[in-house]
Amino acid sequence: MDSAKRPGVPGRFVVRAVTQVPHRLVLLCLLLLCMTSAQADRVVDEAMAMARVGAAELALNLLAEDMPDPRAEPVRWMEREQARIEILGMNSRWEQVVERTARIPVEMPVEFVIWTRTRQAHALIALGRGHEARDVLRPLIWFGRHNASESWFRSWRRLVAESYDLDDRPEDALTALRRYRFDYPDDVARVALMEAHLLLQLERPREAVDALESVEESEADALRLLARLCAEDLSATDTLEQALARAQAVGRDTRDGARYQAIAAHAVQRGGDTTDGLAIMERALASQRILGEGDEVFHLSADLLWEHYARLGEREANRRQWLLGDDADWLERAAQLHSREPHLSRGILALVALRSPSPSGREQAHRQLGEQLARVEGHGQALLHALYLGEGPFGSPEQVPDPVRHLLVEQALEAGDLATASALMAGLHRPPEGVDPFDWGLRRARALILGGQEEAGIDGLYDVLSDVRRLEADPGDRFMQVMFDLQTVGRHDEALNLFQALAPRLVEARQRRELWFWTADSYRALDEHAQAARYYLRSAMAGNSTDLWGLSARFQAAQALADAGLVDDARALYEDLLERATEPGRRIMLRQRLQQLMLVD
Repeated sequence: MDSAKRPGVPGRFVVRAVTQVPHRLVLLCLLLLCMTSAQADRVVDEAMAMARVGAAELALNLLAEDMPDPRAEPVRWMEREQARIEILGMNSRWEQVVERTARIPVEMPVEFVIWTRTRQAHALIALGRGHEARDVLRPLIWFGRHNASESWFRSWRRLVAESYDLDDRPEDALTALRRYRFDYPDDVARVALMEAHLLLQLERPREAVDALESVEESEADALRLLARLCAEDLSATDTLEQALARAQAVGRDTRDGARYQAIAAHAVQRGGDTTDGLAIMERALASQRILGEGDEVFHLSADLLWEHYARLGEREANRRQWLLGDDADWLERAAQLHSREPHLSRGILALVALRSPSPSGREQAHRQLGEQLARVEGHGQALLHALYLGEGPFGSPEQVPDPVRHLLVEQALEAGDLATASALMAGLHRPPEGVDPFDWGLRRARALILGGQEEAGIDGLYDVLSDVRRLEADPGDRFMQVMFDLQTVGRHDEALNLFQALAPRLVEARQRRELWFWTADSYRALDEHAQAARYYLRSAMAGNSTDLWGLSARFQAAQALADAGLVDDARALYEDLLERATEPGRRIMLRQRLQQLMLVD
């Protein structure tokens, strides 16, 4: 078979069985039998419940409280340690799993050591460190067989095979799997899937078809169809027909559907360039987001779609005898085709975007192409993301053309993906056409700050301020919201400098009053309590110091004065607040604060 026509099917299989950890009560039942009386550790149950609803850090802190001595209470200590490792694994904190499991003493009961070492190997594989995983697995296989169940031993053998694949040693992985299949002929389906993945990776599709013989599950069916296409046992036309029919049957928006659509795209690649084929490839690329761990053989590169676009564009250009560089004519033709032949329109735009000698022409083509893609019904946003941020001519945020970056930033912000939004914003220094520079500058600064690029976000806020001399109520409020984000990430020194630059630009007295309060908050966070008290009081006195805002500011000032050691001033403020307070609960709290000051004296 001609290698130039062979679709890329690189990938790794994933061992699924070992990801399901035995329940701690089942694992420790033998240990509990040796106890004369055993009561469930309620802390473990509470921590696991917290972790399941997302409060992993709280759960880990709870487990760390009153940690039992492993020598005095070994069973209780092991139960808590297992819960800790499970919670770390549930949150994919694999480095911590490796570190924690490596410290388990080997003199612990053998069942517990086996469980922790297996979790260590699984974490190492999740981190892509196959060689280290084998270093953990070999002693288990050599010395642990007589102390472990057959299911553990099988899991270790499968993990060894996966570790070889992680190290780009597919032949060794295949050898390990075939030895496993010889020893465990009853485990046919699981091993067949793993073998098929490896054989496709090794470009041995006929053997993959043979390995999948009599395996009927859905993933096997997709693998078999792909292998038959690669082996040329099935024509591209027949493969395409079958793949589309099966994707429709199982649902395009399912994992199985995404697999079949990827196969359809590979068939299209072999069958020639058509607008119908382009539509199929677009849907397939957009559906890649649904695929999961272990679906690498169904992976599609964005390069395939870019190449298909460009070839359609070239065909139209040759028919009309256009020359590269006549960007205006090309872009006008693409606009004319947009409504009735959108895929051909996108082909023309892609060709200009990739090959025009004019930077402005490329930028306009990317803008029009990005806007078209984003509006594709049902999967436009996923397609835009996959085409520009997937494996292809761009592939990373800093390489995406500016007009498309703006579109992707909006998508990322809507999805709450601040890391992607921040990475895309980092290289942008001007807003898109028709967008207010002030609003865009604030969005950019906020995305950078919350996305971890705080210095760039701070510089962005100064850029925004440098372009305005006065801030009315609404823009002033929006700027202050980003300042709160800066305080949230702990950049209080920078917040103070920006508050100072912002103050003379605020038109409304209300906003200046609020600004003094938030300035005080930053001083307090920096343990500069006297300065905090000064600005709380400035905020209180900037308006009616007896209104709700003024009373709140004076209360905060009293606490800051107490923290600064200015006890008499704090007492005076608390006493004045007590005289004005009418709510019983607030009066009780103020008396408690005064009593605390008496203890300081």
